[in-house]
Amino acid sequence: MSQIEDDYNLNAFVNCPFDSHYKPLFDMMVFTIIACGFIPRCAKEEDDSDDIRIQKIMRLIGGSKYGIHDLSRVDTSGRLPRFNMPLELGIFMGCLHFGGDSHQSKKYLILESEQFRFHQFISDLSGQDIKNHDGNERRMITCVRDWLSRKTRKRIPHASRIADKYERFSDDLPELCEAEEWTVGELDFLEYCGLASFWLTTKTASHASPE
Repeated sequence: MSQIEDDYNLNAFVNCPFDSHYKPLFDMMVFTIIACGFIPRCAKEEDDSDDIRIQKIMRLIGGSKYGIHDLSRVDTSGRLPRFNMPLELGIFMGCLHFGGDSHQSKKYLILESEQFRFHQFISDLSGQDIKNHDGNERRMITCVRDWLSRKTRKRIPHASRIADKYERFSDDLPELCEAEEWTVGELDFLEYCGLASFWLTTKTASHASPE
């Protein structure tokens, strides 16, 4: 399996929680990005112990034309809020406006769990077209797919078709891992992206071939 390639015009920086509770949404978002013909990029793809995390994030943002930012987990129900996602969104927006000609084409999608909830903690985003996924995995696919479909001239499968593909991919994932002597629960980001890309390429090709 080949690792993801680096292409500014296809790179989509993913800014979201990485905890186990969010993982189903994260996996589905990454799969959707790949199914739409784009390249997911996030801090999980690099694990250099001598690399300062914020510098890594800024490097990934600088190398990505697109950004998908999920603010749904900023609120932690009375505990200290999580500011990582708004910080990374702010860096992306700042890069777009102050990064010079090479970054003026950047585009970003902001996601939330509930419509207008962001007014409670980051009212400066008022006027932005923020999409809510309601914590629903299929709704996540719709939000991401519909946004990316407007960033390419290629025909992209509808959200329902991508959701069906994701279910089949999830069913096939243990077998794909077995072929590589991997374990589903131990897959890292690049391994997961490689398997998803391989599955989408081979399944699409097989379905397109005449019987």
